[in-house]
Amino acid sequence: MSFDFKKFADQIEGRLNGHCGAYAFVVSYKSDWKVKRFMGKARTKHNPPLLNMSTSVRFHIASVSKAVSAAALLKLLNLRTDYKLDDPFHPLLPDHWHVHESLRKVSFGQLLSHTSGLPVSGYGYQSIKNRMAEGINTNDIGTANYAGINYGIIQLLIPRLAKMPVLQLNRSDSKAEILQAAIYSGFYISYVQNEVFKKAGLTKLHCKALPFASGVCYHFPDKGKAGTDFGNQEELAASKGWVMSAEQMAKFFRVLRYTENVLPFWLSKKMASDSLGYFGKGSTSEGVGCYWKNGGFPGSENKGELNSLIIGYDNDVQVALIINSELTNSKGMVGIINEAHDAAYKKTKRLVIKNDR
Repeated sequence: MSFDFKKFADQIEGRLNGHCGAYAFVVSYKSDWKVKRFMGKARTKHNPPLLNMSTSVRFHIASVSKAVSAAALLKLLNLRTDYKLDDPFHPLLPDHWHVHESLRKVSFGQLLSHTSGLPVSGYGYQSIKNRMAEGINTNDIGTANYAGINYGIIQLLIPRLAKMPVLQLNRSDSKAEILQAAIYSGFYISYVQNEVFKKAGLTKLHCKALPFASGVCYHFPDKGKAGTDFGNQEELAASKGWVMSAEQMAKFFRVLRYTENVLPFWLSKKMASDSLGYFGKGSTSEGVGCYWKNGGFPGSENKGELNSLIIGYDNDVQVALIINSELTNSKGMVGIINEAHDAAYKKTKRLVIKNDR
């Protein structure tokens, strides 16, 4: 393929510089990386030890974790013969829960694509339990409505699909349910570590920030204050919990898309085409198709902001990006990278035409 990867990276940097605190990104092509770039401080003097940004510094990747969880769920459904993507998910919920009739036909696929009809708010164990009993408006099923609860549920489904020995209760008991929620989280994390990340050549990934080693997120412009690493996200791991570097994100999504180590090719393609885990698809101004999943912890609710993105193109180019602050470029992450892609792509097209002459 003719594509100017250096120009692409330069164009991304030109749109990020001066619009955020620190960033790191990896540009990949098919099963290998092409360019790595980074700028700024991953930890400032306000959160010692001081640490320069790089593509190997780990951060919570927020909702990009949903695409990881989608891969794990699809892997299990592909291995099982008794559950399929279009089957109802509710039989795999904790045995003692009551499931409202309105939810009994909602499928695994609808959870993955945020078309379940479930509301935006509340995606911890107890919130999910309450919602399952309350039910939903069935008129909302089939309409895309991005909601973290879908992946909170997926965190409960993966251990049972994997036939892990999850404690099941005969009745509601607040102390026992706290333990049950922790067991579900632990088994979800274990499955993804061993059966998904390990298959992609990644080990020792967790849902807790690494003390004094993980990157910290700040406000931009710099307010001269300590930031945050978002701590322990195990309870919400499937939705927003994984801690990864830009390099690790890039490697995982390369392996997912361009090898069969995690999923067969047809199923990884289906993830992108049907927005299963990814939650965005379109095309650049030059007509190159793309799919993406972005994530973030908002600065309005925290001591700092995190922005993350994985985006892939039909010409087999991928970008994994982490920003440890607000981004003030109004184009946003997807807009920035799409513009940069077209700048490199258009130059390449003109060179090819010239050479053909």
